[in-house]
Amino acid sequence: EAMAAALRLHGHEVSPASIVPLVGPPMNVMARDIARVTEAAAEAINADYLRIYHDDYIGQTPPRDGADALLRRLQADGITLAILTNKVEDGAHRMLAVQGWTERFAFVAGRDTSEPKPHPEAALHVLRALGIPPREAAIVGDTEFDMRCGRAAGLGMTIGITGARSVADLRASGATHVVHHLDEVVGVLLG
Repeated sequence: EAMAAALRLHGHEVSPASIVPLVGPPMNVMARDIARVTEAAAEAINADYLRIYHDDYIGQTPPRDGADALLRRLQADGITLAILTNKVEDGAHRMLAVQGWTERFAFVAGRDTSEPKPHPEAALHVLRALGIPPREAAIVGDTEFDMRCGRAAGLGMTIGITGARSVADLRASGATHVVHHLDEVVGVLLG
């Protein structure tokens, strides 16, 4: 909804429903591809998106079903948790505060912290900071950008969650496991 509002400010009528399947790359890239505009125009759309999202939408964002229970379980089992997002890092910190999850994550990285996903350096940067070898790590995500990043970084598992993408799309992008709900992630990670 925030991206649709930002696009509207720049003369592009796009429904939120048509944007959802495109979510994954950094929002400036998504704005460029949706509106078919120059990099400078995409950056202007992205600046408005960030303002609208942070001012009007971030506080209304509900957690994905099962997210809180999954995080509690993984934390209780001593699993080190990190956020790797194509949002800017500040946006990720704001979202964690909205959800009440700030203390659950050992590290937060956004597209402005290192490389954006699907570049493997995005994941490798986080793992170096945490001192975790890639083969002992997993990425859990819902787009091809997450799966490609994890696969290219040599992670032990790339777990795709259906919804934004299909099982076939996630598998084709490198998912080693595909789940339909976050409740299933614990079984995959902890066996």
